[in-house]
Amino acid sequence: MGIEHPILGLMTFTLIAAMVVSAIVLLGMVGMNVQDYILKTPVTEGYATCFSQSFDSETGRYKYNVSIAVANSGRVDLRLEKLYVATEKGLVELTVASQYTVRTGVTVGDALVDFEIILLGFTRDTELWAGQRGLIRINMVSDKELYMTGGQYSVTAYLTTIGFEAFVVREARFKVGEIEECPTVRPPSPAAPFNIVRVSRAAIYWDTFDTNPIGSRVTLVNCHPLSGYVGSDRGRSGLVLLRLQTTGECALIVQGVVLPNTGTIYVAFTSLLLQADPPIRATGRFGAILVRDATGLANHYAGGFDESADRLFIRVKIGGIPSDTLSSFTYTVDFNKWYNGTLALSYLLPNIPGYIAFYASPTTYTFKSLSSTEWLTPLYVGLILIKLVGTQHTGAYFDNMLVTVGERPWIVRVEGLQPGWRVVLKSSSSVIDSRIAGLGGVVELNVWGVWIIKDGRIEVYDSSNNLLISRSFPEILGGDVYRVTG
Repeated sequence: MGIEHPILGLMTFTLIAAMVVSAIVLLGMVGMNVQDYILKTPVTEGYATCFSQSFDSETGRYKYNVSIAVANSGRVDLRLEKLYVATEKGLVELTVASQYTVRTGVTVGDALVDFEIILLGFTRDTELWAGQRGLIRINMVSDKELYMTGGQYSVTAYLTTIGFEAFVVREARFKVGEIEECPTVRPPSPAAPFNIVRVSRAAIYWDTFDTNPIGSRVTLVNCHPLSGYVGSDRGRSGLVLLRLQTTGECALIVQGVVLPNTGTIYVAFTSLLLQADPPIRATGRFGAILVRDATGLANHYAGGFDESADRLFIRVKIGGIPSDTLSSFTYTVDFNKWYNGTLALSYLLPNIPGYIAFYASPTTYTFKSLSSTEWLTPLYVGLILIKLVGTQHTGAYFDNMLVTVGERPWIVRVEGLQPGWRVVLKSSSSVIDSRIAGLGGVVELNVWGVWIIKDGRIEVYDSSNNLLISRSFPEILGGDVYRVTG
């Protein structure tokens, strides 16, 4: 029946129009875009499809099966987070983190229940995309009766939106005795177990100096006779002392390591400029060296810390004539304080160096572009102490040393991850670093100043903080690349 009176019809139309305009103005006032609101509003449909129960007289346990169909009829993708299962003994909350979830020994009232949750039709284990329909199967084994014939119960699914701060709850009710029995549903085949494998190692030399390296792994060149191996000092063990009294250069040169003439070579170290009462008091420079000859220091590249100038330095020495470059910025260098640094040499072409850089941290560095008159191909790598002035002794302790090719020595890379997974790198006594994987499924763990992790362990957690895999390695080195498989 229509509106017969024209005035009444006009009044009705005016009222409806005013309501529509007011709604639009209200949404505009709160800054809400109508289309965005519609797109981001999660919608689901769900209902119980079946229920079964039985009693095993041999074990005295009750077995139940219930299946819930859930459809995502909205425009946003959803993720199943939890299930709330109602029973005669009470309500139980179950977290769902994968396609196949098992919870044993769950207390529900005075009953002990084992739960098995199987998801069918979901994407990436627990995701229900827009327009997608999934089936949730819950199998229960209990020492007490959980359901009574004629009773009404429910299973509630809690789903969150992927990419938005919103959630939806869908309750599916069923009445025992008035719903069909569930067919057999087999759990999914177990996935291949997760593992962590080392893909590559960029290190060509590493040494913690826990044992005396002099004569077996390294030689000392142009050093004072009191230079040598020190068992422990300044809170560290396994140290090499380089010492000078006259001006010049003293170096520790690694033996038996072949340096490439392409790519980028990194030399990482930990060091301290020593001051003692007496006789070591004079200022100096300390760092890393790439040298042409194993027994002489006439041709080399070097970089490190300069205590007298409070700068970072780079030295190019060709034919015995040094050319020094100091950083344009101040970098405070003190006595009796441990510093970590990395010298880098990058080749443009085979045998043609492009630049040399020295890093005091991953983001603090100085560099020098090399001209054709400064080209040399170093064959050996080592550590260096330089004394510029004074008659008193200058000394420096060196601890861990790591040489890599092609990969930064302060990064341990882990690949093969899902976005949102977290990777934790640990030593035997502490956490070194922890990172969360982005869309690329990769994390880069920072090991600056640690360099060499003995008895290291890598742990991988999913986005719900469930431990997926933990694996230990005798040593984890900066520049290593690992991959999660399975």
